[in-house]
This record gives sequence, C-alpha cells and structure tokens, in this order.
Amino acid sequence: MPNAVVMTGYGPPEVLKWAGVPLAEPGEGQIRIKVKAAGIGPTDLALRAGYLKAIPLPPNAVLGFEAAGTVDAVGPGVTGTSIGDAVAALLFSLGGYAEYAVASIWTRKPETVSWIDAAALPSSAEAAAGVLRQLDVRSGETLLLLGGGGSVGIIATQLAVARGVTVISAVGERDETLARELGATPVRYGADVVGRVRALGAVDAVFDAAGEGGLADAVALAGGPKRVITLSDPAAADFGVTLSEPTPDRAPGALDETIALLADGRLRLRAHKSMPMQQAAEAHRQLESGNVHERIILTLN
Repeated sequence: MPNAVVMTGYGPPEVLKWAGVPLAEPGEGQIRIKVKAAGIGPTDLALRAGYLKAIPLPPNAVLGFEAAGTVDAVGPGVTGTSIGDAVAALLFSLGGYAEYAVASIWTRKPETVSWIDAAALPSSAEAAAGVLRQLDVRSGETLLLLGGGGSVGIIATQLAVARGVTVISAVGERDETLARELGATPVRYGADVVGRVRALGAVDAVFDAAGEGGLADAVALAGGPKRVITLSDPAAADFGVTLSEPTPDRAPGALDETIALLADGRLRLRAHKSMPMQQAAEAHRQLESGNVHERIILTLN
C-alpha cells in the first residue's frame, strides 16, 4: 500500500499525517504518476485550516494541486504519453502530497527542468495565464498587478511583458528589485497606493493575485470592475469583480507554454526550498509563521 499525507480533519498542521492509502487507478483520459515532488500553495493551507469549507473534501483528503514525477500507469484514451515519461501535472482534484497521484492535465517535463521546478510551476502558471486570458490584456495596454512578488504574480509579469504589456507591479519593499528585473515598474503597497499608481499613468486592467483587501483601489484605478479580476478575494461580489477559479478550460495550453519557457531559461519562478514530503505538517507550520518568504516544495526520493 502506498503512502500519502492525509488530512485527518480540519485544523492546525498536525492534522496532516503520513499514512497508507489505496492505490488509485487512472480513469478515462488520466495517468497515474509516481511522484517525485509536489508544490504547496496558499489554497492548501486554507483548505487544511477550514477556511474554504465550501470546497468539499473527502475523508482523509490528500492536498496538493501540482506535482511532478514519472508516468506509472496510463488510463483508457490516453495517447502520446507512455509509462516512464517525466511529467508535470496540474491536479484540480488534489492529491499531490502522495507517492502516487492521478492526473487529467499534464505536460512533458524537459530534461533541463528539475523535478522541484516542475512541481512549482503548474498551479501558478495556469492561474497567471488564465487570468491574463480572461482580462484580454494586449500589447500597448497597462496592467496593474497586485501581488507581483508572489508565485502567480512573478509568472504573470513575465508573460504580460513578453506580450508588450506595460506592467505596474504592487509589491513590498523586498520585491521591488525583482519586479524591475522582470520588466515591471514597482509601486509600494500601503497608504495612497492609488496616488502612486496614477502618477505612472492610466491603468487598463487589474490582476489581483495578492489575496484580499485591494479591490476598492483596483476598481478605482481601472475605472470600474469590468476589467478587474481577483484570484481569491472573498469580497469580489461586493465590488462586482470577477473571482477567477481554476477550471480545465481557463488556460488549457498554460503548462505546455510555460514549461517550454522554463526549459529555455526564459521564465523565472519564485524562490523556493524543498522538504521531505513526510514533513508536510512542518512545512505548513513554517509557511503559516510568516517567517518563510519562499515557496516550499515537498520531495520524495
């Protein structure tokens, strides 16, 4: 019986336990992956803590929206992928914190991309590409990005700049240099961010990858809610703003596009470190402490 990090209930990191689980079989159009690495995202922490109970979880749920590993089994209808292939996968149904995961969306991992980078890419890349697509930002336009120093914001900045979009990136002091290196103009979060952005010129659209609390400013700067999209602010409906949620059709080609850029050295990811998957509870604890400013990727030997 393989092992996984199971969520024994809602609560503190201690609810995450390394335990035996049944070996899942891939269904129609699915593959099973022998996991080498799995990313931890903010949504994982919120799900575990019970802040997102609107998203139903089965008993002993296994968290993790992204993983990388080798194909271990292929389900009916799968073509172009064989057992032994190295892949990075987006797991809309979760399951990444495990020795084996079943995926419906994946891309081939180039040899030049490490397992850790491959596991850090899928969720952030899909969200970045998906929201840019929904906002329909085009060359010559100006995009305000809230949360430009986060995993999604870093990728979104690079994709937008490459398309000829002018990016204004709202960041904290520690990320100002990074924003400039990625081709954006940084502005500091905090009081009168609206004034600082307006001093740079008009904004055509706003991508809120920061979390919550920025929508009033975003709507004011965009001249209304029509071209403002947030990834997670629960106040979205109050402001008439679109809350973008991950769906298979939000950015269907995102993994293929971004892993090719990563392999060519044309895409940077947020800084990250790795920890053994068996230490998932400690990884969650560190991320919630606020003292860790890099991503944590869980690894298996």
